[in-house]
Amino acid sequence: MPRKIEYIEYRLPDILGQLKGMTVPCKPTNTIEELKENPEILEGTSVDGSSILGLSRVESSDLRLDPDLDSLVELPYSQHRTAAVMCFVRVKASVDKKEFYPKDTRGVLHSVCEKYLGPDMMLKTKVEPEFYFTSMDGEPFDFAQYAETFPKNPSQNLLLDIASAIQLMGVAVRVVHHEVGIAQQEVELAFEEVLRASDNILLFKNVARALAAQNGIDITFMPKPFTDQAGTGLHCHLQLWEEGVNLFGDKNNDSLSDTAKNFLAGLMNHAPAITAIANPTINSYKRLEPHQEAPVYISWGMQNRTTLIRVPLFQKANKAAIEFRSPDPTSNPYLVFAAIIAAGMEGVREEMEPIQPVQGDVFNMSDSERDKNGIKSLPVTLKEALDHLKQDTLICEALGKEITDTYIDIKLREWNDYVSHAVTDWEWNTYFDM
Repeated sequence: MPRKIEYIEYRLPDILGQLKGMTVPCKPTNTIEELKENPEILEGTSVDGSSILGLSRVESSDLRLDPDLDSLVELPYSQHRTAAVMCFVRVKASVDKKEFYPKDTRGVLHSVCEKYLGPDMMLKTKVEPEFYFTSMDGEPFDFAQYAETFPKNPSQNLLLDIASAIQLMGVAVRVVHHEVGIAQQEVELAFEEVLRASDNILLFKNVARALAAQNGIDITFMPKPFTDQAGTGLHCHLQLWEEGVNLFGDKNNDSLSDTAKNFLAGLMNHAPAITAIANPTINSYKRLEPHQEAPVYISWGMQNRTTLIRVPLFQKANKAAIEFRSPDPTSNPYLVFAAIIAAGMEGVREEMEPIQPVQGDVFNMSDSERDKNGIKSLPVTLKEALDHLKQDTLICEALGKEITDTYIDIKLREWNDYVSHAVTDWEWNTYFDM
């Protein structure tokens, strides 16, 4: 007789986007659809918010996890049949369902969508999480090159196992392939509304790690794990929809619309502050280097992978999109998309005009050429990015004061710990004999 679903894992992201969960036994159930009809799942569960990074203080730590049943899935890796559901955080079970706990980053994204997009608009994203397979001691698992398949790419079977598992959980996959770096992989997810896409990113990372571990392999989403290999990004393709129409396409000539240009202008205007959210680690800035297909300059271009924002080739207006290339997979996607929406919609509202698109390789332009074309640089350190975030009223207001202050405090402590205590091999080798 087939085993039944015995447990529910109520999940939430911490302020840095790390997945947390409370597992509760449930009445044995055959399928996810049957489980949705079980009233006990709607009760959620309690959580000690003071033990979740950035969530609450110890003197006010009793919080409730309110399940979002649209995110209910069965986990493919558990020894016991277990369902998982993403939750909103609330102070108590009976609180108004429209009110979110102010440090709930998932709730913040929901609120930002309501405030900036309203009931008729929707921002969709197609994300491209990259990662490295490594041995358990951190060495690259394979030495295959871009787009190589089995047997030259010994990782392919595991990669396809991961893709199959998340598709069975309702996450649509567009393409999987070996990336440029040795042992580097990419799984491109299909377009989805940003809240659901954020859930899918956390779900993908969780399932990928679990299935890899079951095969004796480790995974890192570190932006720059190997000095001599390609960095790891989380490119985000964006489309703005209203009543079934993609507003980023001009249907009159199948080109990029003025709305899309306004949106990307707003995104570029707030890019320095967004960098603190999209590139949240010390290591993130070792990926954002010239000639690495990672952005350094606040620029845009048609099919141009040297710019911050790329407009991929499209044939029909309803396929138009812009690709925001700076985020990496260590970021909290709920905060990233909240910041993107606030910045982009300001551009739409104010009808901002972007600078001219870059035609060639932006890295080959001289400083004077970039200055002449209004091309500025992204922050080069986490500290610089945090300084920009502190000064950006729009992004701070969108995320909320409590999240912004807590996030900046956590990241400044991380920065200070790095600069105060970390003595690198480079420093030792360079300065020892001075």
